[in-house]
Amino acid sequence: MKTIRLFLVMLMAGTLLAQDRLDSNQMRNYLFSALSGNAEALQGLYDASEKMLKDKPDHAQALVWHGAANFGSFFMEAQKGNMPGAMGSLQKGLGEMDRAVSIAPDDLEVRIMRAVIYSPASRQMPEPMAGATIEKARTDLQRTFDLQRSGLDRLGTHPLGELLQSLADLNSRQGKTADAERYYAMILTMLKNTEYARRAAEWMKTKSPLPAAQANCVGCHVSN
Repeated sequence: MKTIRLFLVMLMAGTLLAQDRLDSNQMRNYLFSALSGNAEALQGLYDASEKMLKDKPDHAQALVWHGAANFGSFFMEAQKGNMPGAMGSLQKGLGEMDRAVSIAPDDLEVRIMRAVIYSPASRQMPEPMAGATIEKARTDLQRTFDLQRSGLDRLGTHPLGELLQSLADLNSRQGKTADAERYYAMILTMLKNTEYARRAAEWMKTKSPLPAAQANCVGCHVSN
């Protein structure tokens, strides 16, 4: 997996941070560093989330980040050629992220974080696991869209573009052409003269899933 979407940072910026929430910016930085092979960053991700979970085992945000840490561990080991030995971390991470969503289905951080991991990861998975993972990512972003529907015009170009582009792409990959077209049409209307609009126009020509490179995050962090 070469690209992890970063639009969750902007979408979470408008939420109120309670005292028992983790520092999302710090956790995000840990994750991206870990996915680039930084073992210390991975440990930081584990330590911060485990500290919260020690006192609050059902803390949804901590669970989703701990799941991301396990996913990061799997990713790092797979890069070293040890995928079979890392499968336990993958399964544990997926389970933790799913549990986080079940605990807090309307928490934007939880929903977006799972989608951020699941959407690109699904491209590397065999069926039927890939299909189930795509559906979870799609429902996460659909819920994110629904919760913010009244304020979409206030999100800004990048977060709005990433949300609509991701929803359109996931629906297209599922063969839900009419739903994909609805979101691509929104891009053409709301985000004229942007890279998102250019990609949407390309999709409209064939109404088939775009290549992964044309569905990746526009102008944000990538992990190699």
